[in-house]
Amino acid sequence: MSAPIPRAKWWLRLSWIWLVLLAPLLVFSNGRWQLAIAALASPFFARLFLFSQPVARGLLILLPLQLVAYLVMWWEVIPAPGLLYYIIAAAYGLCYFLPFVVDRIASGRIKGFASTLVLPLSWYLVEILIQLFTPYGSWSSAGYTQMGHGLLTPLAAWIGVAGVAFVTVWVASAASWMVITTVPARRRTFTLALWAGSILVLVWLARTPTASDSSNADALAVAAITPSYEATLNVARAVLVARKSGKFDGENRASIDNVVFELNDELFARSRDAAQAGARLIVWSETAGRALGSQEDRLIAQGQELAREEGVYLFVAIGVLHPDRQPPLENKVIAITPSGEIAWQYRKARPIVGSEAHILPPGHNELATLDTPYGRFGLVICHDLDFADFVAQAGRKEVDLLLVPSADWAVIADLHAKMGIMRAVENGLWLLRPAYDGRSVIASPDGRVTHSAYDAELEERILAGQVTVARINTVYPHIRSYLPFVAMAFLSGLLILAWRNDPS
Repeated sequence: MSAPIPRAKWWLRLSWIWLVLLAPLLVFSNGRWQLAIAALASPFFARLFLFSQPVARGLLILLPLQLVAYLVMWWEVIPAPGLLYYIIAAAYGLCYFLPFVVDRIASGRIKGFASTLVLPLSWYLVEILIQLFTPYGSWSSAGYTQMGHGLLTPLAAWIGVAGVAFVTVWVASAASWMVITTVPARRRTFTLALWAGSILVLVWLARTPTASDSSNADALAVAAITPSYEATLNVARAVLVARKSGKFDGENRASIDNVVFELNDELFARSRDAAQAGARLIVWSETAGRALGSQEDRLIAQGQELAREEGVYLFVAIGVLHPDRQPPLENKVIAITPSGEIAWQYRKARPIVGSEAHILPPGHNELATLDTPYGRFGLVICHDLDFADFVAQAGRKEVDLLLVPSADWAVIADLHAKMGIMRAVENGLWLLRPAYDGRSVIASPDGRVTHSAYDAELEERILAGQVTVARINTVYPHIRSYLPFVAMAFLSGLLILAWRNDPS
């Protein structure tokens, strides 16, 4: 058992008030309706409640509350059907409950401000394990909640999104320590002021990064292209009819060919319009173009012709259906140079478990790059971007501009766009992310959004903008693999200290 807590403290008498305040905040602390203030306040009130209750009772009350909150906050965000959704959401809730268990048992036995580190270090390590060993990468990170105001976001260039989550939870832990501690007021105020000043200095230093000497500072006109809903839906309907009949020939094949040609020709027309308006780099959203079997060669030839005639870099994102194969679908991007040459073809490396993995073969676990007179372009597809460890290749390879063809749905549009911007900050690069049925964005290496629009707001389905292709040097891609071991060492030291101070 942890050390007894004096019952004379005023905050102890408000135990159930803390729980009442915590309940709604948990729902908004992450997921679908995330609010930055809720992500900060919920650990604060959770600690006040837990430390005002006996260990077992407090944790047993918090656990079901947390599980219910996680089932609500991720509704229609996690793309898993039926019972699988509840299992995944509850698993997240349980994982993020464990740091509170460790904190409640250990930090009460640690004297001074060092006790505030137990919760954020435990939280950080849970996030790292989730990112490395679950199929949804960094989706659940509390670090994304702080991008609304941007105060802590620059720290991602040093410690990544999990590091931003660490600082977020540490703020809550430190604030609750101010209430709980018996340290004299003058001493605790001085300690907190010193800590807060250090955090602000670190944020200021992170905001003034070093520019890369290899970057090209010339402005580049770019365009993000998304297909129309109607044309995309027509293709989906024709394919569904063929699947139900089990035949992809004859009348069904002719019907698919007609709607696919219409969709692709529309995309090429928009691409040509963007090129003639000045764009030198054109990127389609995820599987914007479609092809059935041998149609792929025709589609690629069209792309080569357009790139050569207009003198543009064209990244053709397509979904290729092979009815006679298993898995039957390819999700890939063809990179075409201004000379009409195919530089490479990249397949999605991380298909979404629950909605894609059973129909898509995964690509190679390597980010694609292309050296151009404008700088080095990198490319990943949609869900690939959600894995900070995978995208860290872009920072190590000194990518200047990361292209991310994506496809979303309305519920996740803003959150998924924020996740992409966080990758830009971590790796010090520009981001161009065309998103079908989502938010297309162009963002700078410091996380500033220069161009943004929902797909439905783009009448011509073209987001055009200017990019100054100048990357900045960031530390995170080079040290990310060492950070968990540092966190583990600190947490182990604190747990050993707590064990040695155990009064029993």
